[in-house]
Amino acid sequence: MSENPPPIKVLRQRHVGWDKPTEENLKTIKTIELLWRNLFEAIFDPIEDNWLEHWQKLYKTILEVCSDNEERRITLVYLSNVKDLTKEAREWKMLVTYLENTKDWARKSIIRGS
Repeated sequence: MSENPPPIKVLRQRHVGWDKPTEENLKTIKTIELLWRNLFEAIFDPIEDNWLEHWQKLYKTILEVCSDNEERRITLVYLSNVKDLTKEAREWKMLVTYLENTKDWARKSIIRGS
């Protein structure tokens, strides 16, 4: 590696204990997961035709409730990939993976904060 790693204290703060959400984190995660589930249902339920509306709600909420951190940026990349694949109606296995990763990285963003 050409660049120097960050100090161990910084690494420890970032990677140890991030999986211990506060009550407030849990409320925010619950909101994200509800919107995520609505998007999932809208994409895969043949009766639904408003997946883009659900996608936009989730995207907007992530911008509002997740700190501006690397995890949020990764979350938004995965969510954008969901949009692209849904528009093209192809690669369903990859779409599911992007959906799952969106939810997981949003959780990390909320818990880790800034």
